[in-house]
Parts: sequence; structure tokens; C-alpha cells
Amino acid sequence: MSNSSIQPRPPIVTIMGHIDHGKTSLLDYIRKANVTAGEAGGITQHIGSYQVAYKDAKITFIDTPGHEAFKSIRSRGIKTADIIIIVIAGDEGVKPQTLEAIELAKSTKLPIIVAITKIDKPNLILDKIKADLAELELTPEEWGGQTIVLNISSVSGEGVPELLEMISLVAEVEELKANYDSSATDGFILESFLDSKAGPLSDIVVLNGKLKLGDVVLVGNSVYGKVRRLTDDKGANIKEVNPSEPARILGLKGVAAAGDEFRVVSSENEAMELIEAAKIPPANNPVIQSMLEKEKTLNLIIKADSIGSLDAIEYALGQIVQLDIKITIVSREVGDINANDINEAKVKQAVILGFGIKQDKKMLELANLKDVVIKNYKLIYELIDEIRDQITQLEGPKVTRTDLGELKVLKVFKEDKKSLILGGLVQTGRMVRNGLIEIENSEGKVIVQGKLSNLQQDKQDVADVMEGNECGMVIACSFKKTTPVEGDILYVYEQIKK
Repeated sequence: MSNSSIQPRPPIVTIMGHIDHGKTSLLDYIRKANVTAGEAGGITQHIGSYQVAYKDAKITFIDTPGHEAFKSIRSRGIKTADIIIIVIAGDEGVKPQTLEAIELAKSTKLPIIVAITKIDKPNLILDKIKADLAELELTPEEWGGQTIVLNISSVSGEGVPELLEMISLVAEVEELKANYDSSATDGFILESFLDSKAGPLSDIVVLNGKLKLGDVVLVGNSVYGKVRRLTDDKGANIKEVNPSEPARILGLKGVAAAGDEFRVVSSENEAMELIEAAKIPPANNPVIQSMLEKEKTLNLIIKADSIGSLDAIEYALGQIVQLDIKITIVSREVGDINANDINEAKVKQAVILGFGIKQDKKMLELANLKDVVIKNYKLIYELIDEIRDQITQLEGPKVTRTDLGELKVLKVFKEDKKSLILGGLVQTGRMVRNGLIEIENSEGKVIVQGKLSNLQQDKQDVADVMEGNECGMVIACSFKKTTPVEGDILYVYEQIKK
């Protein structure tokens, strides 16, 4: 390999921060300042990725959503990054997702630049933000630290040239390089989705080597295909993609998993062989399977507009507290709801959740015929709220147990299959007539369960007997494994439904 093959490559910059703190506005300003008016529209993408020119160099930007539900998307964006910009609104300061972004950024050990946005607004809290940054070990340079902190307005453009200059300087120090002659040995899937006309599409960034039309690409160990079309970040058809360049590819035989790495292989046969070699037989434990089948479950089939949306929905569903009800995702796919989905939902008694996709009247009619529920959403928060409501309905009332007292068995006077008459000493709390009971033996195992149907103290019927007193009792047994003996412990308790 010649030294001329290894050349400096543009930095890849990921912008992170709390929702609505000006990430996209900043990127829009940078982009509009670098392209003609006719190109400014570009392509709407779930991860905005594009390249801009600054002086004689280029910079690749990756936008990531700020809301907590999009945590996995932010992680994908950071995997490709060389430099991380943390965006903080000058009038709001550090917020929960800002903290998460900072911790994630610090864990990568990558260079961090802080951009304080919206400085054209009133009620700025710049000093507080810098103080908070210092506490988070990102002390600004003007305070004697090493973190570059810039004031930015995405309205006037103030501070934007300085930001691009700082990115270029940091990239120069990092000495970023890649091979420009070899086939792409390292690339990354930023986002994937299914276009109803074109088929599977993937937004990618190449990290090393060159990707060309006609190359066979293997994504992870599951999806492959020949690149039949390449478009750049402005939607123009191109023939090749260089290191650090974002692009969209058409030609994969399936929807690739966002977050997966890809590489060029020699042929489709080699790709299939590598996929086959990587297959691992799934574990099949009949005992676990039987347990799962007996659990109360809310079965879901999720269809969404992109892999990123699927990831965000699955993450958000995982944050729902599940007690007696288990959320099971039967399947998750990119694309519109079809007849196969409805048939699968019928067989597996699942609810179909659609997110960001078209509502097909024919599919809704088919679902009605088969008594299958389809729910369509445009906001993740609405979807999650409704799932929480469904879980609450399925779980029904909660039963809580409150222990009232403990008695040491002294003698069993009489027993039959369904009852016991015994005497004992109340050691703690109190015995209560009509209370529920459990008797444990010396090994701590429950040998009797039932109800305290009658209670006597000094041969008189009473409602309760307090700690330190002896009493006799009649127990109606619902479960009796063996006869209690002296020294066994009886617990009386109550159950309350909430």
C-alpha cells in the first residue's frame, strides 16, 4: 500500500443536546450558508447527515434527536464521530438529555466543543451554564479550563464561523486519516427504511476506503446487496463515496439494522457464505418456553417508517414498569401493515402498532374481519401512554399483604381434612378473627393455609388476642400439607386489593 493512499480525511462531527435546544437550527444555518438556494431543501432524514465546505476543507455533520426515547440513535451517531458538539440553549441551560449527552460524550474520550445557542433571546443564563459545565468537568477555556465554549445564534449566524474554525483546528490536531484507494473496509449504517417504490434504503457514512456503484456490501452478518444507486446528502446521484462522506444507498436485499457496520466484499456468494457461517442455532429451552406461555402478556407487532423509529419505540416500551404483565414484541419491521401482519396478529393474539406509516383502508377492513386491533400513531409519547393504559387494564387490581401477628403453636387439639383446632402463644402483634393464616414448620416451609374462623381467650369468643396472651382457634384450611407441631409458627395477615 502506497503512502499516497493514506490521506487526511474530513472530521465527522456529531451534534447532541436536549430536545429543542437548537441542534437542527444550527445545522440548517450551516447548511444553507454552504449550498445554493435550489439545493437547500435536501433530503429529510431521521439522522440528518451531510457535508459542508469550510475554507479549503470539508466537515461532515450528524444530527441526533434529543428526546430520551432516541437514546439508541444518539449512540449510533456517536460511534462514527471524531468530534462531539454539545448544544445548550442559552436561556434554558443544562437539562436531563444534556447531562446524558455529556456523560456519553465524555465516555468516548473524543474532543468536545460546547455551543451555547439562542443567544439572540432574552433572559440568558450564560454564567450559570459555564458554572454547570465546570461542575461536569468541562471547564470553559475562559475560566482556565480546556473546553472550547462558543456563543451561537442560528438566526444571525453569530459565532458560526468561529465554530467551524474550531472544528477545523481540532481535526488538524487529531490528524484524521483514511485510505482513499481501497474498497470500503469500514462504514456505518446511520438509518434504514423501506421505500414503497424503491425498496430498502440506507443512510450511511464511510469511515475508511471508497464505496462505489456496483460494489457488493455486507452489513453486519445479516444483510447484503449490490449498490445499484448512490445519492449524496443533497439527493444528487453519485458514482462513489469517499471517507467521511455521508450517502444514501439502494440495493440491499433487506432493511439493514441501523447501527451496524458494513464492508465491501468480493461477491454476493462470499456475502452469503459469511452470513451462513455466522449463524448460531437459537436456544430452545422447553421449560422457559412453557413459563413464558403461562405468563400474562401483551403481544405487539410493530410496523414503523424506519429502523430508528423501531429502536426508539422498543427503548421506550422497555422503560414501562411491568409487574404481572409482560410486553412481548412478536415482530418489528419497517414498512406498511400488510395481510401477513394481520394473519400473524390473529394467530398470536397480538395488537399491531403502526408508527409514521400510511393507513390502508383495505388492511383496516381485513383487520376488522379478523378481530385484529390496529393502532396508528405519529408521536411516540401517545403510543407509550396507550400501552401503559392497556397494561393497567390487563393487570387488574393489585393485592398487597399486611402481616398482623405471629403465634407460636403449643398444641393441636383436633384436626380433619378441612379444619384445625389448636392453641398457642401470641408472640408479636395480634391474632384477628376472620384473618388469613399461614403456618410454617421449623424449616420455614408453609404447611397450612386458611382462615381463622373462630378465636377464643379464656374460653370466651373474642375478636382479637393481643401479644403475650395464649388463645385457642379454629382454622378453616384451604391447604394442609401436614399436621403442625409444637414450635411451628402461625402468621395472621390481611390482603388488600388496590
